[in-house]
Amino acid sequence: MTRARWTIEPEPLTGRPVHRATARGGTEVWVLPMPGFARSYASLTARYGSRDVTLPDGAPLPDGVAHFLEHRMFQTPEGDVFDLYAARGASANAYTTFDHTCYLFHSTTRFEANLDTLLTTLDALEPDPEGIERERGIIAQEIAMYADDASWRGYFNLLEGLYRSHPVRRDIAGTARSIAGIDAALLGRIHAAYYHPRNLVLVAAGPVDPDLVLDRADQLLTGPGRGRRNRRRRASEPPEVCRGRRRVRLPVERASVYLGLKERAPGGGRRRIERQVAAVAVLEMLCGDGGRVQRALYDEGVIDAGFYGTYEDDQDYAFATIAAEVDRAQPFVRRLTQALTAAAATPFTADEVERTRRKLLGRHLRRFNAPVQAADWLLDVALDGNPIAAGVEALARLTPRALTHRMRALLSAPRSVSIVEPRSV
Repeated sequence: MTRARWTIEPEPLTGRPVHRATARGGTEVWVLPMPGFARSYASLTARYGSRDVTLPDGAPLPDGVAHFLEHRMFQTPEGDVFDLYAARGASANAYTTFDHTCYLFHSTTRFEANLDTLLTTLDALEPDPEGIERERGIIAQEIAMYADDASWRGYFNLLEGLYRSHPVRRDIAGTARSIAGIDAALLGRIHAAYYHPRNLVLVAAGPVDPDLVLDRADQLLTGPGRGRRNRRRRASEPPEVCRGRRRVRLPVERASVYLGLKERAPGGGRRRIERQVAAVAVLEMLCGDGGRVQRALYDEGVIDAGFYGTYEDDQDYAFATIAAEVDRAQPFVRRLTQALTAAAATPFTADEVERTRRKLLGRHLRRFNAPVQAADWLLDVALDGNPIAAGVEALARLTPRALTHRMRALLSAPRSVSIVEPRSV
């Protein structure tokens, strides 16, 4: 139903009312009231991430500039915005992904004051050259730190193995070389192109008043009235992997192995959600606790509790990752390959599918135990542009036959392996 400017729909499992509207400046506003909780949460997200490697006019951008801009947005002429949040007892943060940059806070008091700070944080860029130079040094240290992080290196080495040209193969933070030329002028052009109200999404959850949130957005997210929502062009990417194997040695105790399965781009809309939900269910039945592959390898002592499978996709890329920390990398890769082949030979049963459906529905329900987790789900819905019930409806339609077909298609996809091995001192 619609009341005033809100479109209100019930979340399909809990029945909680999801409020959706558009602020006068063009920003999408999503609010999930959760009365009875002590903590409130809000985030403001730009549809701009590390995969956006050009400006709207086609001018190329250096790797890591989206992450660099994220760091700079907290600096104002009055000082660091984090200090304002801290003075009110709020906790604030930000992060950059492949496709968006998110600024957030959560608090138990003074929600309106903290919301106003959030809504004004992205309004203008502080162009201080000395501050930008300091930030460059901080980010260079961060890049060096990630270079020694086994999970980070293993993951991005995998992406470099899977993809030849797609921007997801590039480190979100960039490199010391790629960030060297970033200056105030470039950051200003990016801010004007991607941080205008029509390219932002505001999400709030907790014991909050939707009308208050929309009113503050109307007043503070006005902008200069220019700019359009970021509509990405599909990246060109061949179906085959770039390299079948990547290996690096780091000062770690045990080896880490990442097996990647590269699928064709899913496109958008409901088809993407259905493929995504089916892939998540397949990986749960194979690699989750008690799954076909997990159970076999765990009983043999090949893996420990750190074994997992995940699925990531957007309209123009999709891949699964199966990973573990092991004593010996090569024997594990061989045994994992054998276990996956054996699993694919037998169709899924109705009991397996129903057990997994209930597990995934329970996982979704647990999101509503905390406003932070519920808001994360709401942001995913907003960025995907699908109906709020699309994921739950896709889960309800899973069948043994469809999931067996999905498993065999996924496990026959082109593969790449990334290995992080211990380096002798």
